[in-house]
Amino acid sequence: MRLLAILAGMGMAAAQAGNFLIVSFKGEEVPVALLKEIRPAGVILYPSNLRRDPQGVVARLRALDPKLLLLVDQEGGPFTSYREGVVRFPSAMALSASGDEGLVERVGWALGCQVRRLGADVNLAPVLDVNTNPDNPIIGLRSFGADPERVARMGLAFARGVLRSGAKPVGKHFPGHGDTGVDSHLDLPRVDKPKEALEGAELLPFRRYVAAGMPALMTAHILFPALDPKYPATLSAKILTGLLRREMGFTGAILTDDMAMGAIKRHYGAGEAAVLAVKAGADLLLLEPDEAAIREVHARLSQALGQEIPLSRAEEARRRAQGLKAGQGECPFTPKEEEALALEAARRGVVHRFGPLPIPGQGTLVLGLRISDRYGAEPTLADLAPQYLPGSRGLILSEDPTPVEIQKALAEARKAERLVASTYRWLGGFKEGQRTLVKELLALGKPLYLVALGNPDDLRFLPGKPTGYLATHGYRAVQVRAALEALAGVYAPTGQWVFGGEP
Repeated sequence: MRLLAILAGMGMAAAQAGNFLIVSFKGEEVPVALLKEIRPAGVILYPSNLRRDPQGVVARLRALDPKLLLLVDQEGGPFTSYREGVVRFPSAMALSASGDEGLVERVGWALGCQVRRLGADVNLAPVLDVNTNPDNPIIGLRSFGADPERVARMGLAFARGVLRSGAKPVGKHFPGHGDTGVDSHLDLPRVDKPKEALEGAELLPFRRYVAAGMPALMTAHILFPALDPKYPATLSAKILTGLLRREMGFTGAILTDDMAMGAIKRHYGAGEAAVLAVKAGADLLLLEPDEAAIREVHARLSQALGQEIPLSRAEEARRRAQGLKAGQGECPFTPKEEEALALEAARRGVVHRFGPLPIPGQGTLVLGLRISDRYGAEPTLADLAPQYLPGSRGLILSEDPTPVEIQKALAEARKAERLVASTYRWLGGFKEGQRTLVKELLALGKPLYLVALGNPDDLRFLPGKPTGYLATHGYRAVQVRAALEALAGVYAPTGQWVFGGEP
């Protein structure tokens, strides 16, 4: 009888281990056998799942299990997974630069409606990280800025908007990813700040978010020695249970960031990390699109349930996951209204640092960087210049211009009366080809207007001061258009500097 009871317990554990798992897969072929085998709480949808037939993928998942929780990154800006055939909105930093919480809420609402039209439940946004490190390699323009109060206000406005759609928002990355110099996708960052400093910056937006009764948070794979000298936040009971649950009073769902990121994978085995995360207080673990790794995690959790992890935790996880299912909401936006809202947000997010505006199109050469399509291809300044600066000429260069491209650009620049060039820095450092190009353009002695299409502080990397400088906080088509319209005098940019440091 005892053996039968043990076997029954093992079967129950295996059946419930999936309650902790949010899995993923590559492409549009749903892994039916895997999903039937492990019965996960949900699936996170990435761009590769949503290219040709996004609604079809969702329909196949729903047919397999109507209770599946479906999640998507729909932050606006670069981290926008559902982007084919929908309006692409500006980044959080562009929204924050408007200074208008009402506008931020409307954009959050529209992005939530995109999630609902897809058929998903959860928008993995807003980013509540305070971007206090200007060289942060992964946050930057995904943040609402460097001021904790502003990040809290704008983040809450965005989350309220998502809730209006019926989708559920997830604030991230607790307790804060804004002051890191290492990308947690690659390795484990460390933030060496005393608790008092964390309270005044990193933790403030999350405390406000919790106090507002928001439904879910995502953890950061970051070591905070002042909070827990041993474990990163995702694996830390001191942080997830002690700080977040007990001290801050959070009762919603705790999701981890992707457990396959370098910050975890390089330091812990997949199965052991999963057990540590659940024991620490995480409810839902995001897993990479690797069936072997998913099965490994499922097997280890099955083994741990009823032993290291109480079976009651699986029921808690199930209940919290189901609490994130989309509810009743309103989605009144037509495609035209979404386009108009995106353009308004893009225009109001443009910062005009200096330089007389408008400029004439005639005699102007526009040099546009073709930015990597990793986060979705967009037109360059040069592509759109003839439409918004009539009489101008355009030349497209690669994101890191080669010596041959630079020489061609200089030959064209010598024929022009004035120059407009884009710069771009977000992931990683400032590209050497861009620096060389700007240096050579400045040496020509002609009026030069620079448009920063990524983080707005490119001036600190450049060898001299241009005639004019604008920052869009992103390179989406609507932001490229907004920059050109500002140069042409269609409107006067009023965006506020929110990046921190010297404007």
